[in-house]
Amino acid sequence: MTREELETELKWLRTEQYKTRQDEVFGGLSSAEQAEYNRKSERIHELESKVQASAIARTKSQSAKA
Repeated sequence: MTREELETELKWLRTEQYKTRQDEVFGGLSSAEQAEYNRKSERIHELESKVQASAIARTKSQSAKA
């Protein structure tokens, strides 16, 4: 996956998490909804790590070229 694809998925997941938190505030979450929220949270952390690693690799690559 390219960095742009990772960032796009990350943005989508964050939007979904925001919507879920709004639902939780106004009516609570079922067990299934909570499980889905937790799964998305784990994916967000995974994507954030990949985006950060990509940024570090790009910085190192650019430094090596200089």
